[in-house]
Amino acid sequence: MKIRTQILAATSGAAVMLGGVAQAEDYKAVILQSLTGGAAFIGKNVADGATLAAEQLNEEGFFGEGNKLVFSVEDDATDRTQTLSLITRLAADPDVLMIMGPTSGSVALAGANVANEREFPVMTTTNSMEVLENGPWSFIMTQPASVTMPFIADYTSETLGVETCAVIGVKDNEAYVALQRMYEDLITEAGVDIVSNDGVALADSDFSALATKVASANQDCVFVGTPAAQGANIILQLKQAGLDPSTAILGHNAFASPTFIEKGGAAVEGVYLIGAWVPGGGDDAFSQEFATSFEEKMGFPADEWNAMGYSGMQVVAHAIRDAAEADNATREGVRDALGAQEDVPVVVGTHSYSFDEERVPYFGMKVLQVTDGEFAVAPE
Repeated sequence: MKIRTQILAATSGAAVMLGGVAQAEDYKAVILQSLTGGAAFIGKNVADGATLAAEQLNEEGFFGEGNKLVFSVEDDATDRTQTLSLITRLAADPDVLMIMGPTSGSVALAGANVANEREFPVMTTTNSMEVLENGPWSFIMTQPASVTMPFIADYTSETLGVETCAVIGVKDNEAYVALQRMYEDLITEAGVDIVSNDGVALADSDFSALATKVASANQDCVFVGTPAAQGANIILQLKQAGLDPSTAILGHNAFASPTFIEKGGAAVEGVYLIGAWVPGGGDDAFSQEFATSFEEKMGFPADEWNAMGYSGMQVVAHAIRDAAEADNATREGVRDALGAQEDVPVVVGTHSYSFDEERVPYFGMKVLQVTDGEFAVAPE
């Protein structure tokens, strides 16, 4: 009888120990970004930043003792068919709580549609408001034009005192068109006269005729609303065509990429743009720590999209943890928690990330200027 009692006690103790181990939870999420294709200059960098954040959060025990975020990185390839196939497959895995992605607007809209059909949370990288219109299961990670463009529009009219401006923008991408239209509306309301408005295709590379036309005209500023590499090419050709050196050149946050400076060289010196990330982290300790850890891991400095991926994963992690703490670590619980995120510490903008009641994110922006071959906060 004594031996039997000892065996039962030992078995009971082992069960308690095993029960403790069993209580540890793995929360599964997928980072789905454009690692290849046209949006890889954004998606790969977002994925790198998000991966670093997830690893650090696990190391810090962010999700509670023994709990961790189990994540994988997938490639949407900036391709609609591949994106739909991946989201459909991932949605069929009941253990996957949500997706961080896909990247560009062209595939995010299709992905959001499938995600809503399958009641599967996705936080897309794009800022297209149409993603939100698809249904309650889809979110956007980056701020829409209504939030970001006032920063550069106000700088144009108020700080620079511009009176006339030429506009050059992409005509075959909805996200870029939305940014440009918002900029045009805002500066027009402020009394700036748009003297010319020219559209280019994403595939264009010869801008000699357009550059000659704009360079020979009279304007205080030129706004270029294109991807980074293409914008650098346009500005280079504008300078070669003899654009007045006193003409202010401005762009939006697509320019906040090392590619812009690499491709443009001396031609893009002095260009104004908006960005959520100040290289090196600026004067914010959390951002400085991220800048240091990222460069130590990757061997090169973090850019705008690395910082955005790192910040986006902070938001995802807070939502998953909040859902788990509410004993509702389900897709529905994560969706509800994600939409309720407020004042999450991030390394971008004003360093505080929130969703409003319409699931629109806000974290602020900064006006930057290319100075000595680097991005720096523009003078006020």
